[in-house]
Amino acid sequence: KSVERDLIEKGIDVDSDILKVAHHGSKTSSSEEFIKAVSPQEAIISVGKDNKYGHPHREVLETLAKYGINILRTDLNGDIKIICDSQSLKLK
Repeated sequence: KSVERDLIEKGIDVDSDILKVAHHGSKTSSSEEFIKAVSPQEAIISVGKDNKYGHPHREVLETLAKYGINILRTDLNGDIKIICDSQSLKLK
């Protein structure tokens, strides 16, 4: 979260259509402040099924849902592909 905070404090534009959630969606990954700054439409969480760490963390999922962000998870959705060109963006 310290890197996320540094980016925001330095005024770096982090706005993006897609957020790849850090560290498998652990509790210490993406803060609410950072998620708001990125303002993504989609969030991708790379995480193993039934992992012993309990990732992704409930709070991270709740924050993403609070802002209406569509969540894609590799443990539930399998491989996730991003297909884009100069006009559009698709997730598969």
